Amino acid sequence: MLQIHTAGRLADIETALRAAAARRGGELLAVTRFDRFLPEGGATFAVSFPGLYAALLRAEARFAAFLPSRIAASPAANGFLIETISPSEYCLLLRRPDLEPLAGNLERTLHGLLDDVARRPAPDRAAASTEDQVNMGAAVPQRIDRQGSKIEELAGTGVHDAQGG
Repeated sequence: MLQIHTAGRLADIETALRAAAARRGGELLAVTRFDRFLPEGGATFAVSFPGLYAALLRAEARFAAFLPSRIAASPAANGFLIETISPSEYCLLLRRPDLEPLAGNLERTLHGLLDDVARRPAPDRAAASTEDQVNMGAAVPQRIDRQGSKIEELAGTGVHDAQGG
């Protein structure tokens, strides 16, 4: 198994997987969340690397049983454990150790993918402002004096200049 731990949230893991797969010529095909089955959550991700799969399938059509690559994210202490089956293990299951060099390309890609996801910094939650955190000190007020005058009224006639529908 290829395994790595990340402190990220599940949504962050999905975003990071999508970006890391695209950088490697692959794509995230599907996400299955476990919220309905497990209260602590988790998910599996189906990731495809067509360029790497073609050589494996030409060498052994039974590799199709293991593709696209599935990556699991399960809750662990302070984050998630992300893991996938090593493509070298596919060779052992198929009794084709001669294909391990081909499977090694996919294994290195998956290992790099997991490393990217685990090292991706969590989004800066402090950078996103909520309504309570907005500073209105420099904002122009709706009414500008004690009589309730609006800037729009002082700048023009105070009526809408386009009559009609």
